[in-house]
Amino acid sequence: MEKKVITIIAAMILVILLVNIVSADFWGCFNKGEKIDFCNPKVNDRTAPSDGYSVCFKDYNETRECYNQGTLSKCNRAGGCSYLGGNSTLDANPPELVVNSPAQDGLYTSRSVLIDLGLDERSDIYYYDNIYGRNRWTRICNDCNAGDPAYSRKRSFKEGFNNLTFRAVDVVGNEVNFTRTFVVDSRVPRIHRTQPRSGYASGVFEVQYTEDNLKVATLFYGNEDTGMREVNLTGCESGSKEWCDVDVDLSDYNNQKIEYYFILEDIAGNIKKSQMRRNLKVDTVFPVLNNPDSFWSQGAGRYSRYIYFEFNVSEENLDEISYTYLDSRNRTRERRLCSRLRNGICETKKSFRKGEHDLGIMIIDKAGNAIGDSIEFVVDY
Repeated sequence: MEKKVITIIAAMILVILLVNIVSADFWGCFNKGEKIDFCNPKVNDRTAPSDGYSVCFKDYNETRECYNQGTLSKCNRAGGCSYLGGNSTLDANPPELVVNSPAQDGLYTSRSVLIDLGLDERSDIYYYDNIYGRNRWTRICNDCNAGDPAYSRKRSFKEGFNNLTFRAVDVVGNEVNFTRTFVVDSRVPRIHRTQPRSGYASGVFEVQYTEDNLKVATLFYGNEDTGMREVNLTGCESGSKEWCDVDVDLSDYNNQKIEYYFILEDIAGNIKKSQMRRNLKVDTVFPVLNNPDSFWSQGAGRYSRYIYFEFNVSEENLDEISYTYLDSRNRTRERRLCSRLRNGICETKKSFRKGEHDLGIMIIDKAGNAIGDSIEFVVDY
């Protein structure tokens, strides 16, 4: 009986020893910078971040020069740590950094832009703002795990054009850089004012706006009889409180009333419509000066300082007749001569100082149609 018990115990010890021999999982130890390649393609290779870095292995495949993963419980039972000598190499290659987002030359309608990055090994990731960066790198994540994505979160960026450089640095200092440029346009165009505001229209329409990435400005005009016509404005600049105008032919609307509005669109597709301006009477006829050779005369002698004006004008909607001149500081000044006609006539006189005078004459109607002339004289009293 005792022999049977001893035989059974010996057999159990043999089984335990055989199990330990079959289950030869072990801790492999590496020094900082040594590269660890796994046979399983689903397991990311890595680089030892420090001396004494340990990984649980089942065995080393000498043919493929890679490691098969072990089981932690078996490695823990094995205990200890084996430095693998010739089975490891120093990592001299930079990490592989994949910038999935932002896309090169991408357009984003929100200031919150997704940063999505892929890595093939554990690394620190930074970005440098080449426009607004203030000479410093911004850390995205520390010891990012390998993967795709290794990092995927949104960050806020400036409106307009952005230029970023991304950097990944592995545990031994190997680094790689990538640059991305993209545009953020989250703001709807802003319209400050439009002209004409009320009264009359001659065909010249203006819009003042703020938009950093203007794509197109369009004028819509017309009435119930013709419907709304449209025309794209040319030469409109992006910027703050910019003015842009267009001159359209309204001759077939003369003496009729029209309405108009502008629509502005930016490169991100944001659209802004201006206030509708209604009941504008169209006047496309320019004033006519019927006496261009005799509308002024100068007094004689001590009255030479007086200039006598008599304008014979054909215009139903006169705004004013005025003159301009340069003052002693070489600045342009304007003075009104008259704002109404009596039977087509404007009569007035003005007194001038001693010296030479060069006046610009302007006759303008309420729609903005204008004609000009000039006169020169000397006051020598």
